[in-house]
Amino acid sequence: MLDDGERGAWDLVGLSDLDQQVYRRLLLDPRADADSHAGALRCSTAQVRAALDRLASLGLIRHDTEIDGRYQAVDPLAGLAALVRDRRHALDRLEAASYELSRVFAAGLMRTEPRRLFEVVEGRSATASRIHDLLGSARTEVVGIDTPPYVAPNSTPISDAELGLLQRGVRFRSLYASQVLDEPALVARIQWMVDNGEEARTLPQVPMKLLVVDRETAVVLLAGEETAPETLSVVAARSALTDGLQAIFEQLWSHASPIRFGSGRQDARDADTSKLIDLLNAGMKDESIARHLRVSPRTVRRRIAALLDDLDATGRFQAGVRAVRRGLL
Repeated sequence: MLDDGERGAWDLVGLSDLDQQVYRRLLLDPRADADSHAGALRCSTAQVRAALDRLASLGLIRHDTEIDGRYQAVDPLAGLAALVRDRRHALDRLEAASYELSRVFAAGLMRTEPRRLFEVVEGRSATASRIHDLLGSARTEVVGIDTPPYVAPNSTPISDAELGLLQRGVRFRSLYASQVLDEPALVARIQWMVDNGEEARTLPQVPMKLLVVDRETAVVLLAGEETAPETLSVVAARSALTDGLQAIFEQLWSHASPIRFGSGRQDARDADTSKLIDLLNAGMKDESIARHLRVSPRTVRRRIAALLDDLDATGRFQAGVRAVRRGLL
C-alpha cells in the first residue's frame, strides 16, 4: 500500500495508483503479460493495457515489438529521473509565469480595486510574521532600512529568514541608522549578518523603517514609536509606490558608508587599527567603539588621536577621506 506522500508524488507525474502498481509488477517480473498483471491486481486486462500505454507515453517502459510484443521496463534511474526533470522544468516555467501573472493581477487591481493593493498589519507579532513570510519568498534581492524602534525585541527569527535567503543566493542590502550601532546586541547581529553575506551601510539618519522584496512588495512601519506603542505597518503590492520606495532606498544607499568589522585588509596596520577605521567610517560613537573593541573609551580616544595624527588629519571626516585615498577603506 502507498502512503499519502508517495501516492501524491505519483499523481504529480500523471500516474494513478493502478499505473504505479502495474509498473512495479513489470519491474519485478518483466516476462509477465497483461493478463497475469490483471489477475494479480484484480482488474481487467483492458485497464492494465491502458496503464501500460500511459507508462510508455511517459518513457518509463517501451513496447518491444521485435521480441514478443510485450512491454519492457526502462531502468527507473533513467526513466523516472528524466520524467522528474521534465516536470520540474515545467513547474519552473509555471512559477516564472506566476510572477508575470501577479503583475497583471496588480495592474488589474490598480484599475478596479486599488485599495486591495495595500494591506494594513496590526501588532508586533503579525508584522514580524509577515516580514518572515516575505523574506522566505524572495527570489533575487531584498533591501531594507532599519532604525529604532524594533518590530521584534528578539530579532533571531527574522535573522534566520535572512540567513536562509542569503544561502539561496538572494542579495540582501541593509541600511542602518547610526544610532543602531550604539547597541552592542544589535551590532553583534549586524556583524553576524555581514559575515554571512549581507551588504550593510549606515547613515546618521534614515527616514523610515522599510523592506522591499524583489522590487515588488514593500513593508513600511507606520507606527511603533513611544508615542504609538502598538505596531502598525502597511504592505504594498507592486505599484508606483513600491517603485518610489525602491528609488528612495537607492538614493540613500549611494550616500551611505559601508559597515565593516575588521575587513582583513593586508597593510602595515594591526588588526585593531583596521577595525577602528571601519567603525569610525560607519559612524560609531566613541563609547560604542569601546564596547565593540572591549576597551575603555579613554583607550579609544587615544587610538583615534593617534590615527588622526598618522593620517595627518584634523578631524574624522578628513581622516575618512585620506583613509580612502590610501586604500584603507
